[in-house]
Amino acid sequence: MSRLLSVLLLLLAGAAPLAAQKVLVDRIYDEKTGTRVLVTALTSELPTSGFLPVRVSLRNGGKIDRNWSFRFTSYDTSWADESNETRSDFSGSCAAGESTSFEFLVPLVTAFQQSFSASTELDLTVSATAYASIDANMSSYYDPEWPSIFMSSSLYKKNASILDAETETHLGGTSSSGGSGSSVPFAGQFDPKQLSDQWLAYSGYDHCLITDDEWRALSPGARSALLQWNRLGGSLLICSSDPSLQLKGLGIEVDKPGVRKTSRSWGTVALLSTPASGELNPTETVDLVAGTIPATRGENRLKSLRNDFSSSWPLHFVFGSKTAHIIFFILVLIAFGILVGPVNLFVFAKAGRRHRLFVTTPIISIGASLLLIVLIVFQDGFGGRGQRLLLMEVRSDNSENAAFLSHEQIARTGVLFATGFSTTEPAYLSPVLIEDSRWARVTQSNNGGNSRYQTKVLESGLQLAGDWFQSRSEHGHLLEAVRPTRERIELISPAPDPVVTSTFDFPLESLVLLDNDGGIWRASNVQQGRQTTLTPMPPAEFALWKQEEIDRFSGRNQKRLILTLDRPAHFVATSEEAPGIATLDSISWKDTHAVLTGPVFTP
Repeated sequence: MSRLLSVLLLLLAGAAPLAAQKVLVDRIYDEKTGTRVLVTALTSELPTSGFLPVRVSLRNGGKIDRNWSFRFTSYDTSWADESNETRSDFSGSCAAGESTSFEFLVPLVTAFQQSFSASTELDLTVSATAYASIDANMSSYYDPEWPSIFMSSSLYKKNASILDAETETHLGGTSSSGGSGSSVPFAGQFDPKQLSDQWLAYSGYDHCLITDDEWRALSPGARSALLQWNRLGGSLLICSSDPSLQLKGLGIEVDKPGVRKTSRSWGTVALLSTPASGELNPTETVDLVAGTIPATRGENRLKSLRNDFSSSWPLHFVFGSKTAHIIFFILVLIAFGILVGPVNLFVFAKAGRRHRLFVTTPIISIGASLLLIVLIVFQDGFGGRGQRLLLMEVRSDNSENAAFLSHEQIARTGVLFATGFSTTEPAYLSPVLIEDSRWARVTQSNNGGNSRYQTKVLESGLQLAGDWFQSRSEHGHLLEAVRPTRERIELISPAPDPVVTSTFDFPLESLVLLDNDGGIWRASNVQQGRQTTLTPMPPAEFALWKQEEIDRFSGRNQKRLILTLDRPAHFVATSEEAPGIATLDSISWKDTHAVLTGPVFTP
């Protein structure tokens, strides 16, 4: 009786799935035992990079333990032979007579293909012991000019149709993908009760729209994850019909009390005034997320990954280019042609000794091949070298105790014996489109180079393989992470002779502090645990210094740095020894320049 009841409850749950979610697989393998798999995407549209949170529910009504495997393949076009691709594998098990559920963060390809009606595709194959495999698919249209947005189900049901129509109108004059705007939805929807408690689940999105009541009802884990995503640049838009409501009343920590809109590190959070009906003004809402309203900051991660690094990327410019010495290879090929042709025919295997061709030709060919290999190694070496930039917002002044990292890197490889690597922390990782050259493999002109990536999500980080790095190539990447930390700058005594101490476990080459009275103070060579007295810094000198730091970064990170440089009671520091996010071990990073920002802690 209990087993029959369990089966009935599962059937009822599967009969009416939440509209805000996308059911990818719902299969009962055995009606008698109720053995079943249910795979649900927690958002209805695929973001154009990052991860898709997927929830799996298993019921094993059999008498033996059973294992399931899940293979996901993400494409950035429906034509697989022309697409970029990311593959990932997951597994789960369920004991006999039991039910279980778990959540996967499925890595998605960065959508670099640009064509008419461009779409991202996600294929899934589910395999279980002793049962036939199951195939499923999910797809979404995208436009590089349109941000990735996810919207709560209550707002979606009331506004989706009119917002989709307004999005079509907006993209009709600005779409860069040959008219694909007509198919691009305003947003995907989600059920606030089912939100993930991992910030990576939202890393591919630019905007989140949710009501104030739904925000209050979120689980603590989901709310914390959204606020971390917000710190990293996400735009959090909370709709409310209460004009007196303030962000602090929603439990959101902001630097300025009594506000309805503000920046939080690199992101923005705002209360949007809506009528009690919950209906949004379509023109104002579309203009808001697109960044076309004056004094608003529309975000578009995909547009940044496509455009900010493809030309005039400061880090690439500083890293420099490499000249290929083709002449040596041409000389070897000419010499090979002479040896294997006339010399071989008229000297080594002349008339009457033609049978020697079966020996001399392979020897000459092998010798030429070995010489070419020596030339390649001599010119390019093994492993590779690269340069990195870190932007780090440190928030150890409250309950967050976290550092928010944005990490840009460019690398040029030689001969690689292995291209797989692991990160030592959970991270968002995406290739970027870089400037065309004979070394570049992922560029605008080739729409990402038909690259193939493998990503495995571990509790401790990511395990990666494939085309993230290729031999004798140039690759650019953007990484983001949330790193637990209690490191900070402490103000021991205030002006007129401010004294600070650093708890960072690496030295700070320069430190600038802005006080609440508009004063600017500086120090150099700030060491951990050592009290340092600051000296005044002229505003004109500070302006030049901060512009120099801004100019190091790509466009999106320049905007982020501008947001954080002039905040009272905050610091800005630089370091050449701050730890970046680890990638391929055989790359020698010749320089890692970090810019750190954050509030000053007063004991």
